[in-house]
Amino acid sequence: MLDAKCPECNDRAQLSDDMTTIKCKKCGYSDSYENYIEKMKTNAINLADNFQFKGNV
Repeated sequence: MLDAKCPECNDRAQLSDDMTTIKCKKCGYSDSYENYIEKMKTNAINLADNFQFKGNV
């Protein structure tokens, strides 16, 4: 299994060997890899938007 960052608790989550599911033992997060990628993309966009907004204040 590969490790990935959990989008819920920021701890380590495990990506299944067939790269179809991701699960976090700490908080119980579980989702398909496709949904995980979309969630992480959204988090990255929000983080960038917040950073740009703070820079303009």
